[in-house]
Amino acid sequence: MNRERIRQILTILIFAFLAIAVFDITPYLVIIAMSLVFGFIIYEMQKDEEKRSRIESTHLMNQVKTSSSDVSLKQDQLYTLVANIPLPLVLLDSDGKAVLYNSFFEHFRRNDDDIELTYNKNDFKKSVHRFVNDAFIFEKEISKPMNIDGVDYEAISVPITTDGKFNGCVILFQDISKAKEKEQMQKQFIADASHELKTPISAIKGMVEILNREGFDDEEIRSDFLHQIEKENARLESIVQDLLQLSRLSNDMLVLKRESHDFTKVIDACVDSLEHKAREKGIEIVKDYQTHGSVFVDFEQMEVAINNLLANAIAYSDHGTIYLRTYYDEDECYIFEIEDQGQGIEPDNIEKIFERFYRIDKARSRLSGGSGLGLSIVKSIIEAHTAEMEVHSELGKGTTFKIKMKY
Repeated sequence: MNRERIRQILTILIFAFLAIAVFDITPYLVIIAMSLVFGFIIYEMQKDEEKRSRIESTHLMNQVKTSSSDVSLKQDQLYTLVANIPLPLVLLDSDGKAVLYNSFFEHFRRNDDDIELTYNKNDFKKSVHRFVNDAFIFEKEISKPMNIDGVDYEAISVPITTDGKFNGCVILFQDISKAKEKEQMQKQFIADASHELKTPISAIKGMVEILNREGFDDEEIRSDFLHQIEKENARLESIVQDLLQLSRLSNDMLVLKRESHDFTKVIDACVDSLEHKAREKGIEIVKDYQTHGSVFVDFEQMEVAINNLLANAIAYSDHGTIYLRTYYDEDECYIFEIEDQGQGIEPDNIEKIFERFYRIDKARSRLSGGSGLGLSIVKSIIEAHTAEMEVHSELGKGTTFKIKMKY
């Protein structure tokens, strides 16, 4: 009962007592009148209560409708989320039924029949079936590597609990093929690096042991050995420097200091440092600069790349000319080309030349002191500059490396 109703009742009682005392009205008439008034008040109170109940009911129904809508919305969101997760995924309920799975997981089924899938009755591939079965039975987190149709996966099961009670599990399969490939490449790289470092170290060790033999006094051999030790030491230093450079590039540790430079200045710096080696082999270096336009590059890193390309051209040429060109192509991209007249590369080997420690002619590379990392470093630097590189070669006639840069 609200305050307004209480005030009305008190007012009626006061008027009733005044009527009896002042106007000498019969009490029965006052009681009848009061009964009618009280009846009317009670009726109004009932109407107010019914109205309030209807309002509360309507509000409650709206809340229920909203909650139902929210549940439906959340279910739709869940289905959309699961469907778009780029990993094979399946959800098992507390009875072991597969209540939800995405299109990626369908590839693990042997057929597409519309049947009820459970942890132990399904058409999953054998290894998947075994893992799903174990995940549900053991009711704990499980992680297991497996190969399915030639693809390496890490299968992961995550239990779902409610108030400490097992209520199903989520099972997903993460493709780890690329990670395993990188791991294998890293192992191969370490093995190759160890071999490359071991070769000059063994040579130096052997010559030092001979030089340190008691009674050794052959000055001609001593002089020759010291010269060979110096060469092997330079080769060892070159390998270590290349390994450090490649490590920085591979681990994204390289921070490019890109500024606008006349690219011909980069080329000139490389020619100045290697021209004597070309002259020793009777090779002429010809510059054909059709443009002196500026390019936004890291001068030092690009110098390393061009230096490696020029050194490679000299190492694999015994005569002829090396041409260095700059020009703009039809797309208005800045082009640098280095063309040699060396031994050339077989078509099957063109992709391999950028692999670490790969050598087309191992005897020639070792003689020149090459580490086998030069072109791999070149590729990494060019890619870091978001530039493109092409290789064109003809066996016995020579090779052209073409770098395409946005200026």
